[in-house]
Amino acid sequence: MTSGRDKDTTKAPFWKRALRGFATLTGTASVVALAAGAVWIGSATLATRAAAVDAPPPAPKTTVAALRISPSEQLTVTRRFHGQIEAAQTVSLGFEQGGRLNVLTVDEGDRVTAGQVIARLDTRILVTERARLMASRDALAAQAELSRRTTARQSELRDRGFASDQAVDNVALGLTAIEAQMAEVDATMAQVGVRLSQTELRAPFDGTVGARHVDPGAILGIGTPVLDIRQDAAPVFRVGIDPKLAATLADQPARITLDGTEYGATFIGLRPDLDAQTRTRTALFEVQTDDPVYLAAGTLTLQTSLKQDGYAVPLSALQDGVRGLWTVLVLDPQDDGMATARAAAVEVLQIEGDTAYVRGTLSGTARIIPDGTHRLVPGDRVRLAGTE
Repeated sequence: MTSGRDKDTTKAPFWKRALRGFATLTGTASVVALAAGAVWIGSATLATRAAAVDAPPPAPKTTVAALRISPSEQLTVTRRFHGQIEAAQTVSLGFEQGGRLNVLTVDEGDRVTAGQVIARLDTRILVTERARLMASRDALAAQAELSRRTTARQSELRDRGFASDQAVDNVALGLTAIEAQMAEVDATMAQVGVRLSQTELRAPFDGTVGARHVDPGAILGIGTPVLDIRQDAAPVFRVGIDPKLAATLADQPARITLDGTEYGATFIGLRPDLDAQTRTRTALFEVQTDDPVYLAAGTLTLQTSLKQDGYAVPLSALQDGVRGLWTVLVLDPQDDGMATARAAAVEVLQIEGDTAYVRGTLSGTARIIPDGTHRLVPGDRVRLAGTE
């Protein structure tokens, strides 16, 4: 076992240890100096080579096309409302009394005019009844004439004292009874005349024959349908509109689109009530067409004015803003022919196709970027197209 005394005697002398540390420090410093020299020489070489290379040309200024916009006090707004074409007036015609159908002068698809006779019933019974009544009236007329002459004679005899007042009154009142019977016969004859007129079926309006339900020779009851007639009239378009527009309908043209075809329309009138469900008023328009558009759905197009100060800008000029607003890039021209881009906050009032009507921090006539706004940010300097 070695004692502490022996360990102290085996250590190297102090001067040797100091010499060894100095040599190590000197070697490290030499390596660092060589590395620094190499870095300096490399940097100098790169700088020399860089100086020998020509500098690249400056990046060209971005050229943009600006859109000049001016404020306006109102905007023409296109409003569209969906509605329905009403069916043309169609009636199913029948006789007001029964009988045999003798004549039917029209067929399906035929055109008829108002008042035209299109069917007749057998009238032989009514004609016979009218002849009997006329004979009865002739008989009563003869009795009345006899009663007048008798009254005249009785009156003359009474004046001479050969007849009593009672005899004269009997004859006179007999004449009154006969005249009443004649009036009754006249009323019955008028009734027969009405029934005879009801044996003729007339067209209630100008139109076209639709379905024909019976043929001549058929025995008809009261009201049995004979044929249908559709009225020749302009179709009517029924649509619910904003009550605020009701007062302006008569002052502007209207267009109605049905199955992709656009037709002119004339305002007819408004219903006085308000629809409880849609909160709209019903407007009626007469469609100017002869096409078979009945029962078709369509769209009413109205041109109205939005009275509000603002600007019309392309939709492509809008960028997302904050708090529900939008921004447009405005170009402020500079004296050197360049322009500086800045953002202007706007609020969209109305969108019409590819155009938005906006208001905001814009003022006076301004130049904006109509599209390609993603290429610029506020603060960029650009050259306006068409300037040097």
